[in-house]
Amino acid sequence: MEKRKTIDELILENQKLASKIIIAHQAMKEVLIKAKKQDAFQSNQREELFIKLINENKLMSEELALAHKQLDFQNKEKAKRTDELVITNVELDHQYKERAKRADELAIANVELDYQNKEKAKRADELEITNKELEKFVSANRELKQFVYIASHEFKEPLRTIANFIQIINEDYSPTLDKKIVEYLRTIDNSVKRMMVLITSLLHFSRLGINKKVSNVDCKELIDSVISDLAVLIKSSNATIEVSEMPKINIYEIEFRQIFQNLITNAIKYQKKGSLPKIQIRAEKTPENYRFSVSDNGIGIEPSYFDRIFDIFQRLHNTEEVFEGKGIGLAYCKKIVQLHKGEIWVESELGKGSTFYFTIFPILSL
Repeated sequence: MEKRKTIDELILENQKLASKIIIAHQAMKEVLIKAKKQDAFQSNQREELFIKLINENKLMSEELALAHKQLDFQNKEKAKRTDELVITNVELDHQYKERAKRADELAIANVELDYQNKEKAKRADELEITNKELEKFVSANRELKQFVYIASHEFKEPLRTIANFIQIINEDYSPTLDKKIVEYLRTIDNSVKRMMVLITSLLHFSRLGINKKVSNVDCKELIDSVISDLAVLIKSSNATIEVSEMPKINIYEIEFRQIFQNLITNAIKYQKKGSLPKIQIRAEKTPENYRFSVSDNGIGIEPSYFDRIFDIFQRLHNTEEVFEGKGIGLAYCKKIVQLHKGEIWVESELGKGSTFYFTIFPILSL
């Protein structure tokens, strides 16, 4: 702004100088007139001199006017360039800020990438540790299954011996035995038989899924087959079973069948006195998997037992109650559901019945 003001002042001074020249020209004219009157002899020479001076002053005025125009043009050009420079500086400042912003984003991205790399390395280490632990677990599980298989046979042998001796005593000495002795022998025999059943169940549980085979199964046909197998139990209890539309999926058929057999049997077994069993079996497709449910109108389950009932040999009723069982049915169900990468849980209310839910991820290939 100071440069432009200095040029304006220079223009103003040029204009003042031109005005002074014009005034001087007018004064010269007056002097010339006076000189003519005073000295007619020298008038021609003086007139020529003043005309020359006037012409020179006029030329100077024109040159000054031209210089004024040039200065005004230069001033406008400088103002234009100043505006362009301001715009350029604004653009440069914007570019600088954008570069600084990108540099900050890049720094953040590098920090995030470094964090992700460290996390990946950490997970790789954790995965390696998990794989080693899994290998140990698989090895231990294999050894445990082998132990259970061997132990079950070893345990059964002395139990058979006890059962045989009880039979011999009953056959050979029953007329001479005291009633208390007979009752004791019956109790021992029942305990031996129950122990045999538990050992067999444990053996089956340990070998569950070893020889599993994938099949494309119509679940409705499978459930109908289970109902047919349980026809005697269903008829004797006057149970009614409602089955909704079922999917066709790739599953371990033999194991999957065991889930419905156990849940239907439990629904009939744990029925309220004076009421008839009503069982509903449903299925629905979710975005991730299939969800099945088996509902009954039985005695119900206390919430504190919701997790425990799926543990092996867990029974919620004491031996004096009428509900008999091995305490392994729901543990079977849980293990089979886990073979299908799913989960199993229960919702129940005492005196109003229970609903067992379980999810199944179909096997991708046969």
